[in-house]
Amino acid sequence: ARGVVAAVQVEQLIRPETKLVSLIHANNEIGTIQPIAEIAEICRARGVLLHTDAAQSVGKIATRVDELGVDLLTIAGHKLYAPKGVGVLYIRSGLELEPFMHGASHELGRRAGTENVPYLVGLGQAAKLATNDLVEVQSRLEKLRDLLWEQLATGIGSGLTFNGADAPRLPNTLSVNFPDVIGSELLARVPQLCASTGAACHSGETTVSSTLAAIGLPAEIARGTVRLSLGRTTSEQDVKQAAQLLIAAWQELR
Repeated sequence: ARGVVAAVQVEQLIRPETKLVSLIHANNEIGTIQPIAEIAEICRARGVLLHTDAAQSVGKIATRVDELGVDLLTIAGHKLYAPKGVGVLYIRSGLELEPFMHGASHELGRRAGTENVPYLVGLGQAAKLATNDLVEVQSRLEKLRDLLWEQLATGIGSGLTFNGADAPRLPNTLSVNFPDVIGSELLARVPQLCASTGAACHSGETTVSSTLAAIGLPAEIARGTVRLSLGRTTSEQDVKQAAQLLIAAWQELR
């Protein structure tokens, strides 16, 4: 219910034929951070490789492969302000992978095809900028995220809840459950904001996202779930204005 994978459950799911475990580092919907280092110890003891998808975490929290203990880690460039269409696959030294694209010896023989140099430079610069002020940006975003929650809770009341409340979370992500409304209808009234819902509603039926279903969120609550994300350029004024718009839209739908 916290939105965090239990390491002991991962261990129980590993079978003799298991070769690879793959887990997201930080959940893309509710922002909860998974215990990757703890799970890595289990995987090593069982002789199983561990991959983590760090698309959401890199550039927002400290993400070090030596501390996580993973064998493989992937990064999506556009998640840290690099161009779309470029990414990273970290492979632990000594680990041999069979290439899935053949024909040339690029990328140390792991992937054939000419490298996209401009995009790689863009990704490198984005990573450099993210690293330079990571602690400062993380702290600022946490304060803005908490301010956004406080503003919404004050305007809507005790019926408002958020997901992942008792778990470590990304500093920029807030998954809010608006009571007595449908998330898509709420967002339709605030075109000034870019956000996403946690459920799709068609013909009176609600399809809950796999993440919200996994944490046991009832469909009647998930239908009002909205994911709000903050960025490096988000200001306190932006947060206050967003809260005002969402509160006004919620009141109109009541």
